[in-house]
Amino acid sequence: MIRGLYTAATGLGVQQARLDVLAANLANASTSGFKADNVVQKPFPELLLVEQQEGTFRTGPGWRYVGTTNQGAAVARVVTNFSPGALQPTGRSTHLALTDPGAFLAVQTPQGELYTRDGNLGVDGEGYLVDSRGNRVLGEAGPVRVGTDDFQVTAGGEIIRPGQGTVGRLRIVRFADLNLLTKTGDNYFAAPAGSARPAASPEVRQGFLEGSNVDPAASMVQLVSAARSYEANQRILQAQDQLLDLAVNRVGALR
Repeated sequence: MIRGLYTAATGLGVQQARLDVLAANLANASTSGFKADNVVQKPFPELLLVEQQEGTFRTGPGWRYVGTTNQGAAVARVVTNFSPGALQPTGRSTHLALTDPGAFLAVQTPQGELYTRDGNLGVDGEGYLVDSRGNRVLGEAGPVRVGTDDFQVTAGGEIIRPGQGTVGRLRIVRFADLNLLTKTGDNYFAAPAGSARPAASPEVRQGFLEGSNVDPAASMVQLVSAARSYEANQRILQAQDQLLDLAVNRVGALR
């Protein structure tokens, strides 16, 4: 019965993690460049079941293998889905989309250089190109100063001002292994030092935004499934508690 309590409790923990991730995905279904997460679960380490008999076996004198069991489930990891979202035309010069699914814009933040697929950009009061959170977008020579929103961006990331020519080139990077990236919040990713490499052909699309790759309908179905699984584990936990109460207070009582 104690094992049943542990098993049900671990199930609650896994379903809570699924609910949290699915809720975050749905909350960002309309966030530009957002990448959905998925929870990967695994069984706890399996325990060997043996029974005693005469003789000597690999498991020890007088024992033989009869099967395995486990103590429930656990969250193995949270995996980010990096598949590209649909491109949405906006016509605004400060909206950029990257068609290379492995490419990212580099942004200067208080936490250092971070990376994002969110191309919903703007121009701050000093004329620098900034993202939707006010952090400056990096070029190959540092933050890019465009002055106003009257500029063009080529497919290769060059920024051209009318009458001035090229004023900078966006620092667009890609990673050999996207699993190295970790989410830090606010639609940013962090990566190990030295893992970012210049994107050879980022294929920037000006006047477009990449939509979130969250599937709202599928996420809602998964959310309902996780909620029902959570409730089922709650009922199992209550049943185990009642059985334990009977065992302690009734079966074990002296009469």
